[in-house]
Amino acid sequence: MIGYRALRRAALPPGGRLGIYGFGASAHLTAQLAIAQGAEVHVLTRGDDARRLALELGAASAGPADALPPVPLDASILFAPAGELVPVALAGLDRGGTLALAGIHVSDLPPLRYEAHLFRERTLTSVTANTRQDGEELLALAARLGIRSTVTTYPFDAADRALDDLAEGRFAGVAVLTRGPGLA
Repeated sequence: MIGYRALRRAALPPGGRLGIYGFGASAHLTAQLAIAQGAEVHVLTRGDDARRLALELGAASAGPADALPPVPLDASILFAPAGELVPVALAGLDRGGTLALAGIHVSDLPPLRYEAHLFRERTLTSVTANTRQDGEELLALAARLGIRSTVTTYPFDAADRALDDLAEGRFAGVAVLTRGPGLA
């Protein structure tokens, strides 16, 4: 739901160009929603597997997280908890573009330069919570548009490995812990 809420807060115009920084669980679903609704999506993320998945899902481009997108963007969502990407994402916006910070946690932001990052009516906003209505809208849209999760499973006793893999970007999409026989 956080990705759906962030997409709404990013104020992407119909048929607009959306940047997605970081491409994990929420982001890969958000990209599908945006693409299915006619957006041109550009993914900027650190992992090769995530970039590959983004292109498979229909992204127009996929590059490194700290690079500028190939075209100016109407809106962007920062899923990565990396404050140092905020100036990069703001610099990639076109006039009047909006950057939505979708993370529950983001590391400290470096100083912003007004002319380079905010001038020309760029907006920086955050996403704090989801509503019941967000959930209902998202589930209805996902069903109607055929949104699907890309899932990597881990046995419950490999939770530490799953967290390490997540931190290192060793899988794309969603990680799910599965229960084995005898676990309640």
